[in-house]
Amino acid sequence: MACLTGTSYTLLMNGRLQGSFDGRKGLRQGDPISPLLFVLIMEHLTRLLSLVSQHKDFRLHPMCKSLHLVNLCFADDLILFCKGNLRSFQILFDGFTRFSQNSGLTANLNKSQVYFGGISAEVKNNILSYVTIEEGTFPLKYLGDTLRPTKWKATDCGVIIKKIQNRLHAWSSRHLSFAGRSQLIHYVLLGIHSYCMKIFLLPQSIIQEIDRLCRNFLWGAKGNRSKFHCSSWDQVCLPKTMGGIGFKEGSKWNKVLLAKFIWAISSNQDLVWVKWIDELYLKGLNFWDYSLKPDVLYSSMLQRDTVSFDKGVWCRLSVPKHRFIMWQSVLGHLLTRDNLLNCHIPIASSLCPVCEKDEESHAHLFFDCVFSQQVLELIKNWLGLAIWPVKYTDWLCWLKGKPKGLMQ
Repeated sequence: MACLTGTSYTLLMNGRLQGSFDGRKGLRQGDPISPLLFVLIMEHLTRLLSLVSQHKDFRLHPMCKSLHLVNLCFADDLILFCKGNLRSFQILFDGFTRFSQNSGLTANLNKSQVYFGGISAEVKNNILSYVTIEEGTFPLKYLGDTLRPTKWKATDCGVIIKKIQNRLHAWSSRHLSFAGRSQLIHYVLLGIHSYCMKIFLLPQSIIQEIDRLCRNFLWGAKGNRSKFHCSSWDQVCLPKTMGGIGFKEGSKWNKVLLAKFIWAISSNQDLVWVKWIDELYLKGLNFWDYSLKPDVLYSSMLQRDTVSFDKGVWCRLSVPKHRFIMWQSVLGHLLTRDNLLNCHIPIASSLCPVCEKDEESHAHLFFDCVFSQQVLELIKNWLGLAIWPVKYTDWLCWLKGKPKGLMQ
């Protein structure tokens, strides 16, 4: 018991130790026995609440009756359940009071709330007058997530949009290349909402707004519209093996992340929520025999064939900026003057601004222009290669036939 009774604290002021004092209760900070002791105390609480729930006047919550569920706890967050009547609430509250007297752990009533559903105003007032705890309203915050008895609404996801907008505001003053922006979108922006997507099915309006913010950041925005670009967002969200950048399309990715719940239910994992689903909805049936709308995983949703140039384009030996430009050039999505004319954008001339002889296209830009031919000749002499594609179509064929890039 020395670890429980020998706690002491040392004061550090201005980088110097200024004495110490003994603690009245509690463990030393970082003591490895702390988690074990906490589990033992919570086990005592669970057993005590299970005992008081056997009182003849106590009624379980209708949704928790099958599992005889009275409480859920994670760290110091605790949720108690009972039927919405005064007597059941009194029995449950008296049981928790007994636990506080035994352990010395008390609830902070200023941070505690009571949530009601489907009861009369009279019963609600009787319960609130019994304890000095304020009434809570949905949605509630638990472990950093918003919970409500119905589907998530767009107003519940405002914090996700705000976090993304704050990031974009901080990056607005930076001069970033397309490759730099794509890295920030992939590893930062799309990661902000992935945590919520692992738990809930987000509203489509929120997913579309997130996609819009990411799309405008990637291509740049002018007012409320993104700047002109040739690659659609569906194209960008394809895997690199299918000709995209590798972003995850929000709606499909949300369903894929939730698929782990299907695996947990179908394999009957020893989890409380799996048992709750089985008792309340499946009622002993096999998950695959239960009537559900068919869902497919992300890769099967795409219904696209793979491309043969992905490894050559996304070769790690290349600079990220060059990879992005190469991806656009392979797809023919650079903003060359012929593409601008095809999109009915008025320009002064469609001729190449360097040689002013032929129309500026992908083939002319990289191979047919006089300046491009001079650059290619210098590169061939520098590399010592006599065989090198001299036409845009030949270069595409060479790239698709060399999946491992230039080093093969």
